[in-house]
Amino acid sequence: MARMAMLIDLTRCIGCDACTLACKQENGTPVDVFFARVLNVEIGTFPNVKRLYIPVLCNHCEDAPCLKACPNKAIIKRPDGIVLIDQDRCRGTGACVSACPYGNIYLRKQDAWYLEPGEAYEEQFVKPRLKPNVARKCTYCAHRVDQGLDPACVVACPTTARIFGDLDDPDSKISRYIVEQERETGRKPFHLLPGAKTRPAGCYLGPMSAQSPASTDQPRQEPRVRTSHRSAVSTVLSLLAVLTLLLLVLASARANEATEGLDHYSTSSCLGCHGVTAHGGMGPPLASTPIPYEQFLSIVRNGKGMMPKTPASEMSDEEVRQIYEELKAKALNPDEVPIAFKVGQFLSTRNVALIFLFVTLFSILFAIKVLAYWVGISGAKELLPYLPKFGVFKAAGIFLWSLIVDGFLVASLWRKDRFRWAMHGLLLYGFTGLMVADILIQIFNPTRSEMPLFSPLKMLPILSGIAVLAGVSYVMYRYKTDRYIDNGLTLGRDFFFVNLLLHTIVSGFLTVWVKRAGLTEWVMPVYLYHLCAIALLLGTAPFTRFSHAFVVPVMAAITRLTEAMTAAGIDLGFQREPSPGRHHKSLKIARQVADVVDPEHGEVKLRYYP
Repeated sequence: MARMAMLIDLTRCIGCDACTLACKQENGTPVDVFFARVLNVEIGTFPNVKRLYIPVLCNHCEDAPCLKACPNKAIIKRPDGIVLIDQDRCRGTGACVSACPYGNIYLRKQDAWYLEPGEAYEEQFVKPRLKPNVARKCTYCAHRVDQGLDPACVVACPTTARIFGDLDDPDSKISRYIVEQERETGRKPFHLLPGAKTRPAGCYLGPMSAQSPASTDQPRQEPRVRTSHRSAVSTVLSLLAVLTLLLLVLASARANEATEGLDHYSTSSCLGCHGVTAHGGMGPPLASTPIPYEQFLSIVRNGKGMMPKTPASEMSDEEVRQIYEELKAKALNPDEVPIAFKVGQFLSTRNVALIFLFVTLFSILFAIKVLAYWVGISGAKELLPYLPKFGVFKAAGIFLWSLIVDGFLVASLWRKDRFRWAMHGLLLYGFTGLMVADILIQIFNPTRSEMPLFSPLKMLPILSGIAVLAGVSYVMYRYKTDRYIDNGLTLGRDFFFVNLLLHTIVSGFLTVWVKRAGLTEWVMPVYLYHLCAIALLLGTAPFTRFSHAFVVPVMAAITRLTEAMTAAGIDLGFQREPSPGRHHKSLKIARQVADVVDPEHGEVKLRYYP
């Protein structure tokens, strides 16, 4: 499989900006949009000053953060590695702008053009204008590559500082040049901002006298698993679910064998947990119970832990007394205690709460770690010193407003595609409803006792679960029909997460259904599977598509905040900055390249920009 890439030899670049002009002519970009920039870097202090030119453009990363941050699946990666933005699908959310660690994505609400609209010259000789308020970036001139041509910037470079080709082809121009330079000059290609972990296709060669020993070759990896292989994920997960349920049922089989003398107990709601022999099952043994009748009756009536309340209308005091006397008189034979209880004896209410507390803390910590990575590459840290000039409270207001409008309300989808907004809302608001329901149940019904069907505490999780189930069904359908299936958002682990989410919701509804249907022997196996699915869902969430839910709003909010700071005229250390945060990201790039060129360099400055 092809892996298109561009190598830039810094020893050949003379900063003439021919690549910049060729790119603008080829793509017809507005005044302050530059897909092929050249950083003019000054290293050191007068009179010991060096000038360094660093051409920068989209790196078409293997693990492109912009692609992962886009909530609208408008960014795709072709089989040859070229990353493109669908101008028709883009909704201008802005998450990709902050997500790109190199500052190579442009998004402007209003564009400035070189000519007035409608001029004959533009209509005859200039390419059609790009759509406003959508993200744009370098495409490696994909339209030229498809015709077997090099990108315009490569053709225009007078010193052949840019070499373009297929890294996976050892006979390509770029592969031969890398081998030749390593053999003759000892130089190896290095990548910008390796800490971002994006595995960029673009690479650079430093000066022959000061090549960094830490430089690395272009990373290679096997092609991603295609959709046809991903379908096996749901099949394997379904088989595992069935196998797990069968094992749980077999493990509790002994507890489910009816015996004479315990008819009242067998037909009660206790059967599913403690088994008809009272020697345990999915709950603790009750045979030879040492507790007094009054305490036994109080537990039955008021519930305890996961044991629900049992009102007198369902079981009279006489029935409770008869069950108690039979249990107290029944000898406890440890050999008759099912293995299901021996294995699950640690799953008391307290232990389950501790397990889920640990899983939740694990999920939160790693979610924070994931979010910290995205905030780090966004350049938000570099903007913090300028917040006092802009106004801290004003900045907080803009940030929170964007989180609500662009994140929770998903205004960009509402304005342009209300059907997709509704599908997105099913998942987002369904999740929110489930979380709120869980908090309310913890407060008002901690023992999880049975409630009327139309109780608010019952209806809220039911409606929220239905919404999530519908949203997941739509997502899985879209996976099979969307031509953007391989845009990186549907990696194997994400497809696994969506299927796991489906199992979690279905098992939750199934638990309620089998209980209402009187299939008491199935209640605890299904419920335990439901708990296992929830734990696995929470534990894997930070590493899957779930992180998308909180990363995208934060990235969009950072973009909105920096747009407002730029529009307000706040001096961020540069002039006419066409995109928020790009200066700080470019400065970070300049410092890294300066470390390669001269490890003992002095101060690094961007003398003029773009």
